[in-house]
Amino acid sequence: MMRLGQVFWCIAVIDAALLAVFCAIALRDSGGGHDGGREMGLFFFVLVPAVVLCGAMLLFHFSASWMMKSVALFIVVVPGLWFAKTQLDHQLIDRRVEANRSGSGYFESEPMRQMGAAVVRRDVATLMRIGPTVEVNTPGREMTLMRLAVTTPDARVSDGSELPVVRALLALGAHASDAMPAACLRFDSALLEMLLAAGADPNQRIDGREPLVFGAMQRLPASSFRLLAAHGLDLNSTSHDGPLVVQLTIYRRWDLLTIAIAMGADTGRARPDGRNVASELGTQIAEEAAAGREPAIELLRARDLIEAQRTRR
Repeated sequence: MMRLGQVFWCIAVIDAALLAVFCAIALRDSGGGHDGGREMGLFFFVLVPAVVLCGAMLLFHFSASWMMKSVALFIVVVPGLWFAKTQLDHQLIDRRVEANRSGSGYFESEPMRQMGAAVVRRDVATLMRIGPTVEVNTPGREMTLMRLAVTTPDARVSDGSELPVVRALLALGAHASDAMPAACLRFDSALLEMLLAAGADPNQRIDGREPLVFGAMQRLPASSFRLLAAHGLDLNSTSHDGPLVVQLTIYRRWDLLTIAIAMGADTGRARPDGRNVASELGTQIAEEAAAGREPAIELLRARDLIEAQRTRR
């Protein structure tokens, strides 16, 4: 019984010390905020465990039953183990996040980790030095060097610093296709132009399914669409039996639709449900009129181009 008491009070003291440390961390990290988050954290992760710990201490001290003392010991052991596990998990997550932020955490081998870090630092010299010794298309955890190079906090905006890195990776044999989804979202078409010049396929399919342009059409800039078309984009491609031009019309990308029509897209094809470009444009113009709004200039221009096509036929 004496040994059980020693074990209990040692663990209880450790638990109390951990709670005190957690309380200090919570107070320090609160940053003076008054949104209630600190109070909730202190209540659930300090006050409640402290009350439970005190209850276990009282149970152990005043109970003469070996079974009840064992219950008290179980109560003080479980929070300690839980706290240690959560802190370990947090440390591991923090290390993983920091490693990913540096670019090295996505890859397994040391040379690829160095390449990943060089990509994030925009260190072209290191890329060209280590690159010939590795397979630059080796995938890491849901990441490749090329994809890492074009990853930005805002998918649509870039300062252009990745362009030398992308150029270096292309020279080392990296797949341009890995960067195409990101390039199609950029306001600036410099990256897309570089990839297409390097032989990227404007008709590539995402995960082997639908063409890239279908997934990007809602945010694809007109300049990028025109660039894709100039490099061989199939303007008559389909996704789930829906022609590209019909989908552009449904999503009201009239700016892209007018470009497609001007470049010779077939606007006569319909979806399986019968919806086609002409009918959709008519419906949208009618909706604007019913709402008392003037139709957008691009919408009227698309309608005029369709009518001109019919006249020529």
